[in-house]
Amino acid sequence: MIQRIQTVYLFLVGVLMTVAAILPVAEFVDTANKTLYQLDYRGIVLMNSNGTVHSAINSNPTTFLYGIILIITIIAIFKYKNRKQQFRLATINFILIVIYIILLAVDIYLGQRKIAGTDLLLKIPAVLPVIALIVDYLAMRGISKDENLVKSMDRLR
Repeated sequence: MIQRIQTVYLFLVGVLMTVAAILPVAEFVDTANKTLYQLDYRGIVLMNSNGTVHSAINSNPTTFLYGIILIITIIAIFKYKNRKQQFRLATINFILIVIYIILLAVDIYLGQRKIAGTDLLLKIPAVLPVIALIVDYLAMRGISKDENLVKSMDRLR
């Protein structure tokens, strides 16, 4: 049954993580030199005044982790017939999202240190991985409830 609520939750995790990976998470603004750096899937990039990318400072390892999270989420959605395996995949996804959040915080901290004299502005996509973590937990809880329901029906037979 692909129409279960945990499938919707897992789909929402994929959407939230995609939006968080594509949109800029943080901006580093240097008011003295009037420069703007953005942290997104490319890493920390210097933006021109017209909005185009001028140069990248570093590569972003969180993009690779995002790809793994997305693949595991898609696999978990289509493993609806095997609830135990779906629960394991959702648990692995939960751990990977926690690691993603930690790496994102480290990237923001190191970016602030590398570009001295800048003001940090966090964007809304910085919160989306935390929301995805909560939604993934709800998916795990839904899978667990379904498994318990099936086990209780087996006892009645």
